[in-house]
Amino acid sequence: MAKHQVPAYRNYFFGDAYKEFLQAICTTFMNCGEKIGDSWYHFTDSFGNLWETILDLIHFDSIFVNIFKAMWFALVFGFRTGGLVLSTILVPLVCIAFSAIQISVILVMMLFVYLGFITFRIADWIFCQIKKVSSNCPNCQRMSRGAKYSLPIYVCECGRKHYKLQPSSYGILARECYCGRKLKTTFFNGRQRLNGKWLCPNCEYNLGEALHHDISIPVVGGPSSGKTCFISMAISEIEKNAMPKYNLNFEYKENASLGDDYQDNKRIMDNGQLPLKTNDTRLRYYQFFLTPKGEKVPNLVSICDVAGEAYESKDEMGGQEGFKFAKSFVLIVDPLSIALYREEVESTIDVSRYGASQRAMEEVLDALVRTVENMKSSDAKGVLDGNVAVLFTKCDIPGLDEKIGEKAISEYMERNEKANRYDAQNVLCERFLTEYEEFNFLNILKGKFKNIQFFTCSALGHVADNSSFEPIGVEDPILWLVDKESSSINFKNKWGK
Repeated sequence: MAKHQVPAYRNYFFGDAYKEFLQAICTTFMNCGEKIGDSWYHFTDSFGNLWETILDLIHFDSIFVNIFKAMWFALVFGFRTGGLVLSTILVPLVCIAFSAIQISVILVMMLFVYLGFITFRIADWIFCQIKKVSSNCPNCQRMSRGAKYSLPIYVCECGRKHYKLQPSSYGILARECYCGRKLKTTFFNGRQRLNGKWLCPNCEYNLGEALHHDISIPVVGGPSSGKTCFISMAISEIEKNAMPKYNLNFEYKENASLGDDYQDNKRIMDNGQLPLKTNDTRLRYYQFFLTPKGEKVPNLVSICDVAGEAYESKDEMGGQEGFKFAKSFVLIVDPLSIALYREEVESTIDVSRYGASQRAMEEVLDALVRTVENMKSSDAKGVLDGNVAVLFTKCDIPGLDEKIGEKAISEYMERNEKANRYDAQNVLCERFLTEYEEFNFLNILKGKFKNIQFFTCSALGHVADNSSFEPIGVEDPILWLVDKESSSINFKNKWGK
């Protein structure tokens, strides 16, 4: 990356201090040299006068007068000689002593400054690690996090760009922009509260905020599996229940310029109509803040959606760089994409009313695994470090409630008193997959991911008929994944573990 000019004044101890330090030493020794030169001049002058008087005495010129002159010049010569000796020995020693004191004082001051610089630089880095500060760009899909965390570009109110607004030679706790504004350089002294803009360091997209913990959650599923309905309803339910039910602050962060259609979809679904199908073959980000009250570092949850057709193309998936930085996934399972189950219910229901996905779950999961492995350069035989919420959608299909829905969960918990609802969901969903011979899907899932939790939901509650939708269980998968990644949110009691 090209080195950018910093539009700020360099700190005194990292610039002018060196110049003044050297200038002071040079001035001291120049004065010392001038003093020795003056002493030498007076020494030679007095010696010349004495020598001329001695020559006059040798030639018997004005003997009586020259005797007194010789005595006087001899006395002056003695003083000048002493002065020369002192100036060539004592003056340099004094200069060296005072210079040493000056150097010591300046070095001690600079030592404290440099220790402060190092301390605050490390403290800011540690703060970012503990609070898991990260930055996820919905435009270029790049993320800065952990040991590789890179600050967004700060744009001062005057328009000047500061590429690394952190403790540096331009200021330890604050730097002065060329416009005269004092800019804080650490999160713990208010850098995040600066007026101005924060841009992605890669593509310069306006990120809006500089201080947050980004949780990226791609929603994976085939065409017509119900991803868009799930995402819209999940965010809507979280927004509705965040404060009254979970005591969390919710704030939606719209990316309208990047095709964010959450608000439009919400209005459409509030009127009992289905949202438009996602045709974007590039990850689209739906972002919202979800943070406990009083927490200084908000959680920015990024729900990422892409058209199901993207999973049919290796090239399309290879371009979804957001998968590289994600540690959590929602894997959508459309029960009607399971061939044996679809054949079983086709005689009793109109499958077309539920928008059955024709893409096999195993193929979608395989595309996800290959994409993540390639992007993270993982061993094909190894286990991926990630959390997967496997979500069965469309559980309003008649008869499905008795197999994996609320009725089945309640009955299972009655028979198994020690089991909670999430244990029950795991058992019932795995049993369902086994019953309908989805062995490869289960094997790939369990063989590639460590943390798996099955969920069931109905994003609509019923088929679209222009009446109000009644979502069931749509928020749990997102909250489970957020709980896994966030250090400030604790839903352990919710999961019964």
